[in-house]
Parts: sequence; structure tokens; C-alpha cells
Amino acid sequence: MSRLSIVIVIGVLFCSCATLINQRTCDVNVHADVDSLKICVNNDTSRWLSTPTWIYPERSRNDLLITAKKDGIEKQISVKRRLSTAFWLGNMFSSIGVFGYAIDLASQKRFTYPHYISLDFNSPKLYSTLKYKTWIRPEKKLLNLKLSIPEGNFFYLNKGHGYGNSFGFLGISGGVEYYFTDKYCLNMDVGALTDFMVPFPAPVDYEGGYDRSSAIYGDIQIGRDFNRVHCDLGFQFNRTSYYERETVELFPEYIDSLKYSKFQNNVGLALSAYYRISNGFNIGLNYYPSFLSWDHSKVQIHYGHLLFFEFIFKFEAFRPKKKK
Repeated sequence: MSRLSIVIVIGVLFCSCATLINQRTCDVNVHADVDSLKICVNNDTSRWLSTPTWIYPERSRNDLLITAKKDGIEKQISVKRRLSTAFWLGNMFSSIGVFGYAIDLASQKRFTYPHYISLDFNSPKLYSTLKYKTWIRPEKKLLNLKLSIPEGNFFYLNKGHGYGNSFGFLGISGGVEYYFTDKYCLNMDVGALTDFMVPFPAPVDYEGGYDRSSAIYGDIQIGRDFNRVHCDLGFQFNRTSYYERETVELFPEYIDSLKYSKFQNNVGLALSAYYRISNGFNIGLNYYPSFLSWDHSKVQIHYGHLLFFEFIFKFEAFRPKKKK
């Protein structure tokens, strides 16, 4: 075989992402709405596990069969298999993706199962088919770490010569979420917002004058779950910044100079809501109205707000183990 043929074969193989990247098995975290539920996988009754537990089924075109039993009651559930992200996106963005799809279609590694499964064993009918969710309900003492990307940021802030609007994108925030009951939690966040425009927020070449708005904030809130919807209410502090700048051409370069700036501290309410798409990813909306403001000169009562949509990534830091 010539060197060129070898290179082509290797290239075709490496664009087949699911076949090469995915392991033979996948990791599934199984929880239940009752303590110490016994489960077995794909009718393997020689090995029963107590929930919560991890299972490692082989990837297959077949659905995953889970049998659960407790107190003499036994139920079964069929968990739908689905195509993996490596199959769809990996081959889509590879250099010769059509060949990658062709190879993956001959391999069962293209399939996967949900990473989280929550079994609903307490259904009205004793021997009915089990129901399941692909997210796990929060519980008392659960601790999550949060990383968020604000998008669609709408400011109403003091620009020095008066209050006005600003709109833009991008920012970052981090926080913690601690459940002191199965439904109620304490949230704390700190973050920053900008009014950069997309798709290329910086650097941007300007000619003449332009303005910029941004804010940093911190909040503390009490939250409650309503199934997949979560709502928070609390207090927030934020510091808004407004700049007026001017870019002047001084061949062969540009000089960007600050003409004016205004900083202001604000205190008010924090109202948030998010929808739990999965345990690790949520989409949310935050509304932070402020009513008390101050700077270096005076304290005043005036309305302002931060309003922003965000993508929320959660990382489970601690979940208590159920008692057997």
C-alpha cells in the first residue's frame, strides 16, 4: 500500500469520531424516589445494585432494560438509546465527515444512554411500567457550584448626565447553591456584565466617539424548586460603570482616549428564574431592580436595573448518600 493510501485510510478512520472516541460502555448515574431500591440491568439477575448507584452498560442499538424491586414489588423500565454527540457533531465538523458517518453506522459505539436517570418507583399502580427522568431531583444538603455566561444584557443605569439604556452581550459569573431542605436552597453569586456586541466583542475599531457600559454584582437569594423550574428571591448589590471614549486616527495608528466616566453603587432586589434542562445545564433569566444608589458625592433614591439572560453550568460538589 502506498504512503498516500495509508494517509487516506488513517484520515478516514480518525474522522469517525464515535467509533474512536466513545468507549465500549457508558456511565449512567441511577437514582430513585425511594431509598435503597434494588436494580439489575438487562435481565442480569445475578447482580443487584442498591440506588443511588452507577451502572456501565455496553453501548447498543437496543434500549437499556432496568428491573427494579423493593418490598416484593418488581417493575421494569426501558430507557431509550440515542445517538451520541460524538456521532452527530464530531463527524459534522471533521474534514471528511461523510466517511466518518459511514464507519460509525457500522458500530454500536454511536449510541449512548442518558447520563442521569431518576426512577419513579412510587407510581399509583403497583406493577405498572416504571417512569424515569433524565435529571435528578435536588435534596437536602446538596451543594452545587455554578458557572454562568450572561447573554442579552440590558442595563438601565446612571450615565452621569442622566439615566439611560444600554444593551449588549457577554459576561461571567460564579456562585454556590446549597439546599437546606429538599426544595429550598440558598444561592450566592458574583459576576460581571458588559454591553459588548456580538459576534466579535473586542477589539473593535471605532472612528470618533462611542460609549461603553458594564456592571459587577453580587447577590444572595432564597430559592425554591417547582419540578424543572427554579425561582429565587433575595437582595443584590451592583456597581455600574459608564464610559465615553473617542478614537482618533494618528497615522498609522489609532489613539483611543477616555473623555468621561461615571461609576455608581446600587442596592435592590434580586429576582431570578431558570429552567433545568439537565443536572448540569440550565437556562435562566435575572432581574435586578435597584432603588438606592450612591457615589462619592451623595446617596439618592432612584430606580435602575440589570436584566440578563444566562447559560448556567452546574457542578455537583456534594450530594448526601441515602441511608440503607
